Amino acid sequence: MNKVTLELTKGDWVVHNNHGLGQIIGIEIKELQGDQNLFYMVKTDTLTYWLPAIESSSERIRPIADTETFAEALKVAAREPEPMEANYRHRLAYIHTQIQDSSLLVKAALIRDISARDVEKNIHINEKRILDILSQQFINEFEAACDISNENARMELRKALKESSVNLKRKKPSF
Repeated sequence: MNKVTLELTKGDWVVHNNHGLGQIIGIEIKELQGDQNLFYMVKTDTLTYWLPAIESSSERIRPIADTETFAEALKVAAREPEPMEANYRHRLAYIHTQIQDSSLLVKAALIRDISARDVEKNIHINEKRILDILSQQFINEFEAACDISNENARMELRKALKESSVNLKRKKPSF
């Protein structure tokens, strides 16, 4: 994971490793512990947060991906999935570690692998929530970066995940 120093201005799009896609809607100097600091106000679909300018070069923030990166991310999502740990706690720890990487390709692989586990076995409700959040963040960024509709972005991700799960042993339906 590489640190990238971002020179941000109002209207710029950024991706936070936990909050997903957000747009800079304001820049203000605020006092924090007696010091004057520059902050970016970032608005996402679900929340608004203050990003210290000093953190704009952190590994948690990256610029929005380009079209070529999304093409590669969809290829990653369509590949055969990597098996995930059988132990729930170990699996969840792995998932949380991967989420800290802001790379779109890492997120695409994580979405693929959690989705595959859900095809083969029932995933825990926490994993389902994480999968939903990661998928929505991917779709939101895809829509903004490639100027496509939310529906088309969702369809492209679904298509890639379907391709990745072709050879998986499906779980038995529960009644």
